[in-house]
Amino acid sequence: MFHDFNPQDGQSYTDPRALLAAVLAHPHGQELARLVDRLHQDSQSQTQQDIRLVAIALNLAERQGIKDKPYFKSMANDEIRRWIAQHSPKQEIS
Repeated sequence: MFHDFNPQDGQSYTDPRALLAAVLAHPHGQELARLVDRLHQDSQSQTQQDIRLVAIALNLAERQGIKDKPYFKSMANDEIRRWIAQHSPKQEIS
């Protein structure tokens, strides 16, 4: 079953209060609101992890004196991790 959100009284789809009211009016509104909140929290924590990974790569590039650094913000996390592994100093095990 699909429920349309029809803004009233000059409200728009971008009005968070109107949208929240519409979500909560849905038969599964509380579950949907919890799911959206969880997705929002996950995306914020992922963004913080991405920023830390870029900072680590930039710090490593500066310490290594690399002049032509890649644009890390455009790279996927796995690509950044591979770059870090490739450019990290090798530690000898004695």
